[in-house]
Amino acid sequence: MSLNFAQKNAVKLITGPCLILAGAGSGKTK
Repeated sequence: MSLNFAQKNAVKLITGPCLILAGAGSGKTK
């Protein structure tokens, strides 16, 4: 499994608060 561009940006965020929402069909269970 690989991350897309938006997912990589979310992982690399190291400053400030961050909220990541993952709705139905977003691939959370892969």
